[in-house]
Amino acid sequence: MHIAEDLEKALELVGRLYEGPTKYAKAVLRRWPRAWAAVAYVGGEAAGAEVYYAVTLARDACVHYYVVVEPKFRRRGVATALVRYVEEKCRGAVYMATTTEDNAAAVGLFTRLGYSVYRWGDLPRRIRENLLKATCGYDDDILLIKGASPADVGKELGEAGELWKETCLKPYLGVWSQ
Repeated sequence: MHIAEDLEKALELVGRLYEGPTKYAKAVLRRWPRAWAAVAYVGGEAAGAEVYYAVTLARDACVHYYVVVEPKFRRRGVATALVRYVEEKCRGAVYMATTTEDNAAAVGLFTRLGYSVYRWGDLPRRIRENLLKATCGYDDDILLIKGASPADVGKELGEAGELWKETCLKPYLGVWSQ
């Protein structure tokens, strides 16, 4: 398996494989200076992709924003390789992802890699609001985090307010052109 940075191929895979809106992936890649996209290739074929970015709150964090894998390559370590690649490239003190409670594959992937699971509703309001802005995880039920507790990371908004405005709020309101 070979992993390479490839924004356009990653957006193509996310657009085809993700079951929700991809305007947020496009926004973060085009409007946030510390956002990247990686593609995993198996035998020369694009097998999966990840969109990720770095953001500073109370601590530096790296967010796994979108992780997708082609159906024929699932259960073959592609997502694991992408997450590990991103952790190596991003070198954040903290790593975060969000998903829905019923996404057993994502929850299993991240927990196997040492992430802890938190339900948004169980977090103190200010911490929850700061971390939601940092992850744009409004459609998700849970936060997966590695390297710190949600309170340690989310006690300060840092630059997540600007990230949220540019890559989450503006696309949501339709005031950002792709």
